[in-house]
Amino acid sequence: MSKIKKVFICQECGYISPKWLGRCPGCQEWNTMLEEIDPHSRAKESTSKITSLGTRPEPITDIVIDKEDRYSSGMEELDRVMGGGIVKGSLTLIGGDPGIGKSTLLLQVCNWLGTNHGTVLYVSGEESAKQIKLRADRLGANAKGLYLLCETNLDIILGHI
Repeated sequence: MSKIKKVFICQECGYISPKWLGRCPGCQEWNTMLEEIDPHSRAKESTSKITSLGTRPEPITDIVIDKEDRYSSGMEELDRVMGGGIVKGSLTLIGGDPGIGKSTLLLQVCNWLGTNHGTVLYVSGEESAKQIKLRADRLGANAKGLYLLCETNLDIILGHI
């Protein structure tokens, strides 16, 4: 994979420079050069990726749908929203305002999975282990299969997984 090339582009006249300049040589304006991804390298890169993949459009009627393995979250409404449960091997982004209950919801789901489906690793990059343990005690979320890791370094997280 090629490195993303960055250039400095004048916001007044569009002059492109490989390095930052205080004054644009094109329009002589000061402090108008901003760093951006080189538009010429991006177009070349995306075109080469598309042609090298060898994928082709296909009729929607020819697409075969496999039934995914799904796990119940222990919450009927969450399972409904997720199309019948959590898809094995999937990644789901849960979003919302601070304090709305995202961590509480996920701790409850992890507890259910740790009790009924095996081992679960709950990784938190924001809260301490003590904060999560206090919430777990309040919720009764102390499944033997539920493990907690407070870490933000992806290499360390992957090592534990």
